[in-house]
Amino acid sequence: MRVSQFFCLGLLCLVRGSVAVAVKSRAPPPFNDSRYHWSPKTTISIKGSPEFFNATERWDIYMAPTYSVAISPATETDVVTAVKAAQEHGLPLLATGGRHGFSTTLAHVKGGVAIDLSQLNSISINKHASTLTIGGGVHFGEVFDPVYKAGFQVPTGTASCPGMTGVTIGGGIGHLNGLNGLVLDSLVSARIVTANGTLLKVSETSNSDLFWAIRGAGHNFGVITSATYQLHPLYKGGVWTSVDLILPLEKNVSYFEAVAKLLPLPAELTVQTMVIYNTSASQTQIRASLLYAGPKKDGLKAMTPILNLGPFLFKSVSTIPWNKLASDSMFQIDDAICARGGISDVYGFNLKAFDVPTMSSSLKKMADFYDTHPNARGSIILLESWSNEAVTAVPDDAAAYPWRDVTTYGLLQFRWGSLGDTVETAANAMGRELRSDFAATSGYGNLTVYVNYAAGDESLESIYGANKLPRLAKLKAQYDPNNVFRFYHALPTSYP
Repeated sequence: MRVSQFFCLGLLCLVRGSVAVAVKSRAPPPFNDSRYHWSPKTTISIKGSPEFFNATERWDIYMAPTYSVAISPATETDVVTAVKAAQEHGLPLLATGGRHGFSTTLAHVKGGVAIDLSQLNSISINKHASTLTIGGGVHFGEVFDPVYKAGFQVPTGTASCPGMTGVTIGGGIGHLNGLNGLVLDSLVSARIVTANGTLLKVSETSNSDLFWAIRGAGHNFGVITSATYQLHPLYKGGVWTSVDLILPLEKNVSYFEAVAKLLPLPAELTVQTMVIYNTSASQTQIRASLLYAGPKKDGLKAMTPILNLGPFLFKSVSTIPWNKLASDSMFQIDDAICARGGISDVYGFNLKAFDVPTMSSSLKKMADFYDTHPNARGSIILLESWSNEAVTAVPDDAAAYPWRDVTTYGLLQFRWGSLGDTVETAANAMGRELRSDFAATSGYGNLTVYVNYAAGDESLESIYGANKLPRLAKLKAQYDPNNVFRFYHALPTSYP
């Protein structure tokens, strides 16, 4: 174990990395207690140290959790110890992989214990079994190359920075939804530390009830220390056609009509639409990122209804391999969107119907917002239209995830420069208004939202689905009756 901090007592300074009595006396109990046999590589760091910052730095600083201590376990056993010790002393705990979650419910962690899984970073591919096994701290960007080089693909998110297991247990949406389903649909098994400190293997044949629950509501049931995924052969050799477009506002109705006519998308095609403010051009624009799993000839044909809207303000056509989708598609903004320490005030929604008048009116409202609040011009509307062909092929009762018929996932992301800016009030008002507009014409009759995109003010039914909640609540009462894992869209222990 290494306790990280720098203390000076009179003329004696204890340098970072020491485990002297004076350091122990300053660390929150019981983590320095000799009865805990931490691995030598496990790090316990205190607020103010570089190690603490590295273990807790977040992608989003808006409504963020706060911690008094961070534990970076080097082993599964130390994850068990951390979970038990935090509870013994009444300290809230939160385990993180990519630290990319943005729900406002995370702000309820105050002075807690951060369990940083970054040292659980193993990656193993079994080519014979066509499986990938990863540690709980592995990010998507770390699996792209080894999986591709082994001749496989696996569903992931669109960015390289989120933690793979954290995304998985909420669902996991991305370019392969049409071909291979949600990320959680490829999950074969996982190892999880539950609230009482038990390490369990979950799969279809082992603790299958818990395996059902973690696939869609997993943040409520424990800490995933490792996960095994089914790999899929590279589709059409792993070749993808990528087209990036920028359209002026006057083409918005024609563009939205073209997207609507394409839905539901064929399995190979994805369409991401962004409403953004281009500071260089001083105008609101539509950016479209189109991807097709296959050669350029086939891809451009599938994209014809949108490509026929040209000429465009910008157009880029390229062929890229599957392992470079995050870095080389969508205007190559992966590095920018993965930058840590910014503000992201987020509202999500699901669409089963793609209502063109709602799209157009929302764009107009966002353009007016940019004009009125120039300090929030980094805000965007993101519409992710994925094929749901393979997603809907999985029976609805196979996992806790409730929204398999979604054709477009929406995300309203409001960004501004610093905490405390008065634009926050206007941003939240606009977020709620636009979310309500989209929900009204979504095809669901009310708001539904992908849990990983939920803001935190939605109803339980909007997030988890009324039909899934009775079983989820029963399992919550069984595996976490004291609600230890309550900081990410908490489930009740009874429903209704």
